[in-house]
Amino acid sequence: MQSHPSRHHVQTDDKQRLFVAIPLPASAADTVVQWSEGAKRQWAFHKWVHPLDLHITVQFLGAVSPDVKERLVQGLQSAAQSSETFRLELQEVGTFGAHEAPRVLWAGVGGEIGQLKRLYELVVAATAPLGFVPEDRPYWPHITLARKYRGMTLMSLNAGHAPLPEYDWMADHFVLYRTQMGKTPMYERIEEFRLGHGIQQP
Repeated sequence: MQSHPSRHHVQTDDKQRLFVAIPLPASAADTVVQWSEGAKRQWAFHKWVHPLDLHITVQFLGAVSPDVKERLVQGLQSAAQSSETFRLELQEVGTFGAHEAPRVLWAGVGGEIGQLKRLYELVVAATAPLGFVPEDRPYWPHITLARKYRGMTLMSLNAGHAPLPEYDWMADHFVLYRTQMGKTPMYERIEEFRLGHGIQQP
C-alpha cells in the first residue's frame, strides 16, 4: 500500500523513507517461510521477501525529515494509545498485476479486520496534520510475499501446491519502519508502539 506525502516532503539526504506497519510475529513468519519453500519450486518470482521484512502495511509515508519524524512519533504514540489489541489470521494467496506475469504475490489477512481498519484510521488521522495523505482507494491489508514473476507462464495458484496454512495471532503493536534499499533485511525498525499504551523500544 502506498500513499503520497504532500509536496514539501521532497527527498533529500537527511530524510528517511518511512512507513507504518504491523510486523508478523516470528511464529507466523516461520509458517509463511515454510510454505514459501515449496512455492518457490513452482512459482518463479525474482525476489521473495525476507522473513524479518514480512509485514502488514498500515500507511506508507515516503521521505520524512528529522523534524517531521519527531512529531510523527508523537502522533503515532497517540494513535497506539487509542487502539486495542486484536486477532489477525493468514488467508489465501493472490497476485497483483497481469495473471501471466504478476508483479506481486501476496497473502490475505483475516480476523478482526474492523479493528485493523480502525487502527489505520487512527494512524491516518495522526499523520494528516503533518501533511501525509493516504491513498484514494479503500484500505486493503495484505502481506507481500514475493515480487516480479519471471517464469514463462504462471500456473494456477490453486493447483499443484498446498494452500497457506491456517495461522492466527494477536496483534499488540505496530512499528515505524525505515526502508534501506540494497540491504537485507531491507526494513529497519525505528520505533515500536504498543496498542493501548505507547512507544516501546524496538
